Amino acid sequence: MIFKTATEMAAALAAKDVSSVELTQAHLDRIESTDGDVKAFLHVDTEGALAQAAAVDADRASGKKLAPLSGVP
Repeated sequence: MIFKTATEMAAALAAKDVSSVELTQAHLDRIESTDGDVKAFLHVDTEGALAQAAAVDADRASGKKLAPLSGVP
């Protein structure tokens, strides 16, 4: 899923094929597995990213109208 386009990720979220938390965690896992070599990030806010993802998932579950890319990391 991490190699999909933002549009494809948004469609998967809307179809409930994946949650924002799952998608965010997949990206965080990729960062963790590659950044030792790449060194692209000075700081990764894992807790903040997962909290925002959980909030989007809650909004989606409650039926709140979301922006097209809500939940896409």
